[in-house]
Amino acid sequence: MKTYLLTAAGVIFLSVIISLVIPEGKLNKSIVFVMRMACILVLIQPITGIFKISSASVDEPLYDYVYICKVYSDNQSEQLEKLLLKEFSEECDCVVEIVHDNGNFKAESVTVETNSQDEKIINDIYEYLEKLNYINITVYAKSY
Repeated sequence: MKTYLLTAAGVIFLSVIISLVIPEGKLNKSIVFVMRMACILVLIQPITGIFKISSASVDEPLYDYVYICKVYSDNQSEQLEKLLLKEFSEECDCVVEIVHDNGNFKAESVTVETNSQDEKIINDIYEYLEKLNYINITVYAKSY
């Protein structure tokens, strides 16, 4: 507020000084008009700040990490389904949850829903995912 008041007082003072110094003539009206407009703009500045639409600040990232994580998660899930089909000959529905943390993307959790009711296959898939360094692993059989 102090800065605003000093700016307003400075512009008004400058306007008065300029209007006293400039000689009478054709240019006088134009200069007085410009100085009055400058004063008006400075005085209404707080009102225009209410309606200001702010652009992205410097601190905000330019990337939509939520969208990138979703695309990355969908791709990883699809690739894991293909890998489990190849390794275990087992149809599975996989969900790999990807998050952005400190500039890195990492898998936060893995959920695998298998068609098999065989406990051995479920345990083998779990162990296989542990070897691939996944964390928060959930493997379960589809319920019918």
